Amino acid sequence: MLKAFCASLALILALTSIPTGAVLAQSQQQRQQRRQPEPPPQPAPQPAPQPAPPPAATPAPPPPAPVAPPAAQPRPAEQPPVPVRIVEPPKSAAQLAAEAQEREREREERATFNSRLLMYSGLLVVIGLLLAVAFLAQALYLWLALRGVRKSTRAIERNMTTAQRAFLYIGAMAWSPAGTNVKISPTWSNSGSTPTRNLRISTNWKISHGELPADTVFTYTRPPERVFLGPGGRADVGAVLIPMRDVQAAIEERVQLYFWGRATYEDMFEGSEPHFLEFCYRLDVTGATPDKLALTFTHFGAHNRSDKDSVRVKDT
Repeated sequence: MLKAFCASLALILALTSIPTGAVLAQSQQQRQQRRQPEPPPQPAPQPAPQPAPPPAATPAPPPPAPVAPPAAQPRPAEQPPVPVRIVEPPKSAAQLAAEAQEREREREERATFNSRLLMYSGLLVVIGLLLAVAFLAQALYLWLALRGVRKSTRAIERNMTTAQRAFLYIGAMAWSPAGTNVKISPTWSNSGSTPTRNLRISTNWKISHGELPADTVFTYTRPPERVFLGPGGRADVGAVLIPMRDVQAAIEERVQLYFWGRATYEDMFEGSEPHFLEFCYRLDVTGATPDKLALTFTHFGAHNRSDKDSVRVKDT
């Protein structure tokens, strides 16, 4: 019995100090020893504890072999979707009442929003009308201002043109005995600061038994004389000769003598209209021929005029 106990104790110590493989080998060895005849009993020596062997190095696992991609499986034909109908359970009276209240609240909110939107739209329309009226008023004011400026500018330009353009007038009427005639010579003057262009002068005279009628046509028998008059220039052009016998008849008041003329010309400003000057004088003769005469020139009729008298420039 003592031997058996000692063997068991030794076995337990060996199991606690050696690895599992050594324990198995030792257990198999003990079974073989049990089968052999037991030796005479001897005192069992105390087994010395054996150091645990170092763990064996675990070899590195081999690298995994490349895995081939799986073969493409044929795609099954797509099946049409199966319609699924969800049947909702019937709602209770409380849920229906709540939904009705929710719809009523949404309707009221929508109505309030629409009314506010309509009010804001009306305000925008009113503001737009006010802005349009203000714009029209400003446009009218600006148009009136521009019209006034344009009118003033045109008046200034017209006045400057009138002051600088060539202006022809009769500066004097001279007469002198010339043998058996009396020479009547008008003096033409240019009071402008620019010369005349295309100045043409025509004169004529007539004996009349009484005054000339209002519808008299003033004609000219000679072609017009072309003259150039510079700024401030004077020239005696268009002289006529009246026989002394007609002068004597005028002294005796048997006839009346009339002398008239016309001058047409242009100025140096582009776009201006042609100008003209017409005159008609009645010759009042007194004294005695041939060297004691006295002649007075009196304007007669409506033939004394210029282009400014017949045509008035309209203000635009």
